[in-house]
Amino acid sequence: MKNLFDRRAETRSFLPGDQVLALCPVLSSPFQARFAGPYTVLEKVSDQNYLISMPDRRKKSQLCHVNMLKPYYAHDDLFHPQCKGVTPACAANSLAGGSKTFSTTDSALSPVGNDSGTDELDSALIHGRLKNSETLDKLDTLLAHLPAGRAKQLAGLIGEFPCLFSDTPGRTHLIEHDVDVGDAKPIKQRFYRVNLEKRKHLNAEVDYMLRTGIAEPSMSSWASPCILVPKPDNTLRFCSDFRKLNAVTKPDCSPLPRMDDCVDQVGSANFVSKFDLLKGYWQVPLTQRAREVSAFVTPTGLFSYTVMPFGLRNAPATFQRLMNRVVGDMTGCAVYLDDVVVYSDTWEEHVERIRELFTRLAGARLTINLAKCEFGRATVTYLGRVVGHGEVRPVAAKVQAVEQFPVPATKRELMRFLGLVGYYRCFCRNFSSVVAPL
Repeated sequence: MKNLFDRRAETRSFLPGDQVLALCPVLSSPFQARFAGPYTVLEKVSDQNYLISMPDRRKKSQLCHVNMLKPYYAHDDLFHPQCKGVTPACAANSLAGGSKTFSTTDSALSPVGNDSGTDELDSALIHGRLKNSETLDKLDTLLAHLPAGRAKQLAGLIGEFPCLFSDTPGRTHLIEHDVDVGDAKPIKQRFYRVNLEKRKHLNAEVDYMLRTGIAEPSMSSWASPCILVPKPDNTLRFCSDFRKLNAVTKPDCSPLPRMDDCVDQVGSANFVSKFDLLKGYWQVPLTQRAREVSAFVTPTGLFSYTVMPFGLRNAPATFQRLMNRVVGDMTGCAVYLDDVVVYSDTWEEHVERIRELFTRLAGARLTINLAKCEFGRATVTYLGRVVGHGEVRPVAAKVQAVEQFPVPATKRELMRFLGLVGYYRCFCRNFSSVVAPL
């Protein structure tokens, strides 16, 4: 195998004073690496190792293997005429395949920007796309697809329920979430270590929760660690790792509705509106016992949730029970956890059903995430399918992913492919027979 590899290998060597790019870990993503620089070769220690000057890093000089280095070429023709003032390091990173611009005076792994602390972080990165107050100011854009008369009608309806569009999650009075661990002994875990970039976001999220009453300082004998999970819209979701707590929690067997039943209800409608609750789980308060056992630990201290967090074993059952109580008997409404859809065949009926939904949600003291709502559409994407206007079809991006999936070469890859296409098996007649040869 080595002989085959060496056929395509190239001899690489550097002299003291040469400019090179070094493969370094990305600060915000420790499992990724990117070429940064340029740096200067100080000394050739051996045929494979070089001492490199890195003045912008914690260690001013580092020993690097030759496979982690590549020559840096500073040709003038590499710079676009309108890019005057762009530093060579930025251009080198761009040429090396980087997707961000990096400063030469700060750490080579830190994106250019304000790095003064958590107060300067873009709150949209963690707390959502836009605040409700900002979306209300741009309501014309949200309703731009509708005729002027209908858009004005919906704008007036939204204005009648200001309590539904607060910038902070509401707090329902209809239900509380409890965590029953029986006679289990307290479980104490240490916090997970994170890099400096993620620690800033972690601290910003904890500060936000303390400021809004979602969490409070704790002296609990229970402790679960926390992580930041990326969402599809590139924001970060703050989650606690409750696996050990869930293992000793008694289950709640309240069922969730079937997703295909929810989708089938909506498919024949002419008008569809989709609503998403603002951090829906955080709108359900915890009992005192649940606050004690769901305490979480971060590098800055121990805290307890005052509301139902993501990741608890019975959280979906509790939230679905709440939504069934609020809108379960409502005509022309389908709900799966915090995804609510209102549908109808006529516009007048549609407006009245939206009004009824708003009235019920306001009575339950719940809050809507306006930035993720869609009003009066012919079709919407709901639970992974495009529904409305008399049809139910798969999302085009998912179909494209199936079409572009590489040909499986191993059993594991084949299992991944079958799992991917199995979600849309209802759109493939005799699916079991089709995939039987695989």
